[in-house]
Amino acid sequence: MEKNSPMKIIKSELKKMEKENHIKILFAVETGSRLWRFESKDSDYDIRFVYIRQTKEYLKLHKPADVIMKQIDDKDFVGFDIYKFCNLLMNSNPSIIEWLQSDLIYFDDGITKKKLWEIAQKNYNPLALVNHYKSMGKQNYLKYLKSGDLTTEKKYLYSLRGICVAKWVENKRTIAPVIFESLLKEQDFLPEALVKRMKIMIENKKMAKEKERIQNIKIFDEFIENALKTESHQELNRKFAGRLELEEFVMSLHELNKLE
Repeated sequence: MEKNSPMKIIKSELKKMEKENHIKILFAVETGSRLWRFESKDSDYDIRFVYIRQTKEYLKLHKPADVIMKQIDDKDFVGFDIYKFCNLLMNSNPSIIEWLQSDLIYFDDGITKKKLWEIAQKNYNPLALVNHYKSMGKQNYLKYLKSGDLTTEKKYLYSLRGICVAKWVENKRTIAPVIFESLLKEQDFLPEALVKRMKIMIENKKMAKEKERIQNIKIFDEFIENALKTESHQELNRKFAGRLELEEFVMSLHELNKLE
């Protein structure tokens, strides 16, 4: 590992944040475009982590912060307290679920991320994911693509990924692969011409600047607009049923992570 490599800088900063905030980091991962594998050469780093405090800190009248944030150059750090994270998980928060899917790992205690991912897969609400990703696709399309004056490959991929993830959950009834090219490779419900064109765009974006403007692409616009006209499958709606298992696991973490 190079002396000043991004990995080394990020790991060093995570250790500093542990000491500064009197916390124990349970896992830390990369999210966003680097995780999805369509980052550009100038993409930022989106580092996300989950932490726990001393048990006594949770018993105080004035609760400690449940979010820790720090920005260092192109590196954005955001950490969630384990209780905040688990409450979001019980609501099938899609961003939180992506943290658990990340294979770009800066730190892992070998227990927490694995267990929470198991719980998420058994208990997530499919409709919550479909609605979130479809909304993501819609917002990017209306704001940046339909207007025709802010069109970039980055914005297209954000919109297309949202729509494709929603379609995966609707068709496969499982959580979609977080790496976009893996989703495209494993799916069986998208037109071949569309998939081929998206793969080309992914490669183009990796070589281009983040804000490079392009012309609108008809095949993508029609696909997105047609997808947004489709009603979500209400039978996908289900309540999170893993609360007890989640509570028991978090309590066990206090025994495993007794801070000085």
